[in-house]
Amino acid sequence: MTNRIVAQASEDVDLSQTKTVADQAEITDTYALYLDDESHSFDGAAEKIIFPSTESEVAAIMRSAYESGTPVTIQGGRTGLTGAAVPLGGIAMNLEKMTQLSYMNYDKSEGLYSIAAQCGMTLEDLVEAVQSKKLDKLEGKGTHKQQKALEGFRGESDTFTFPVDPTEMSAWLGGIVACNASGAKTFKYGAVRPWVYQLRVVLANGDILDIERGKVTADDGKFIIVQSDGEEIEVTVPSYKMPDTKNAAGLFAKPDMDLIDLFVGSEGILGVITEVELGLVKFEENIMTVMAFFPSVDDAVNFTYDVRAPDSPIKMDFMEYFGTNAIEMIKDKAGSAGIKVPALKDETKAIVFFEFSFTPENMEEMVMGLEEILMKNNTSSESSWAGMDRSELAKMKKVRHFVPETVNGIIAQRKAEYPEVHKIGTDMAVPDEALRDYLQYYITTLEKQGMEYVMWGHIGDNHIHVNMLPRNNEEVKQGMDNYMTFAKRAIELGGTVAAEHGIGKLKRAFLEAMYGENGISEIQAVKKSLDSKWLINRGNMIPVPADMS
Repeated sequence: MTNRIVAQASEDVDLSQTKTVADQAEITDTYALYLDDESHSFDGAAEKIIFPSTESEVAAIMRSAYESGTPVTIQGGRTGLTGAAVPLGGIAMNLEKMTQLSYMNYDKSEGLYSIAAQCGMTLEDLVEAVQSKKLDKLEGKGTHKQQKALEGFRGESDTFTFPVDPTEMSAWLGGIVACNASGAKTFKYGAVRPWVYQLRVVLANGDILDIERGKVTADDGKFIIVQSDGEEIEVTVPSYKMPDTKNAAGLFAKPDMDLIDLFVGSEGILGVITEVELGLVKFEENIMTVMAFFPSVDDAVNFTYDVRAPDSPIKMDFMEYFGTNAIEMIKDKAGSAGIKVPALKDETKAIVFFEFSFTPENMEEMVMGLEEILMKNNTSSESSWAGMDRSELAKMKKVRHFVPETVNGIIAQRKAEYPEVHKIGTDMAVPDEALRDYLQYYITTLEKQGMEYVMWGHIGDNHIHVNMLPRNNEEVKQGMDNYMTFAKRAIELGGTVAAEHGIGKLKRAFLEAMYGENGISEIQAVKKSLDSKWLINRGNMIPVPADMS
């Protein structure tokens, strides 16, 4: 094991044939979507938009930008919610043409397959290729060992998939790695980070790092990166302590960390991720999906604690929560859509939506164990909606999406009268022992104010989203003040200000509240080590120093 890695020099490439849009009228008229993301919070601008299709082109673009001192904003699918992909001048480098599969690998000692692809492939396309085993484009690619892995994978009778399931399946691989994405099944499988086995990264000067997990680890909190010209760069890992929760805030930091983890969740401020190798798991065939209806919020929280206990007979794949206001939206939308939600009663105050896998041998034991826990918390399987086939799961997921659909509709209506109005959604998570306290803090604060709100999210990870729905501009300000209040409370409880959406340009103040000025300075030092001219993704995660702006 070593803390040193040698960067590769990139080859010279003629960029004259690389798609480039530089006409400002064309950018604002035809390519306006490339100046925005799903947060719709910034007025984007770019001198030009470039669409590379190979790593060599990415490196050539970065080398040219480095020589001229031109800032570069990296773009994936622009599905983020924090403004990270919004350019504020300079070059917007969009990676939508980098969509090729690269190779398949197999770790015989662990019995695990993995697959690599360019950063612009969508998660949806990757999962479809893996599950269907339609991998003809990998023929002849990679080493002899990788070709043998492909042959073995095709011969498997089991179906495989990528276990982490971010809600936005249209997200691109580079993006889900850059923000350490997570989803419902993070409860079982963790976020994207541990499933990233290898990365290729283009640095600000055009050099390329090929990083394999387990090969380069920090020595006393330091890495040495040898540039292609022989110059050595020392990178010091930040000293702050990360929260013991699901977390997507700031750079990953541990004294003996793997180099690959410095780039996972870095929001593109350290380099351009061009290729990703991700681990795969066998697809669970036998699953039970349940919406359990509870007469109180406290019952739902107690149920969550009970099924998470070490001696619980059930190991959940995911656990989602819907609060009282969300339930009213489900009732209204289900009625208008002609969908019957079995067992949902007027007195239901909270829902926990969950899934677990089973075998024919342990199914009876698990169902009986579940019934015991449900009854302990004032409900039962008869008072729940349960199913064991994919069609029933699809119906439940459709019902789940009624809530965000309704929220978006409400905000759209209010925007017509108050253009400044927007949804204000939290992204905090807290440690297990703080779940009840934090959930009640949300409810008490918002009920006292009379602010309209809806709660739903990943209760298994203590990560429940509160969506505040301002009715006018004054309530927008109140909602933003609430966000900082909620962030500070999460920090006090040992939690994070950003569990899955990252920091981007929108939430930098919350990151400083979490790690303090010293933590921000340490992240800036890492940034300056790898990007001395501060060119890549300016404004993401940390402010640009005055002498660099």
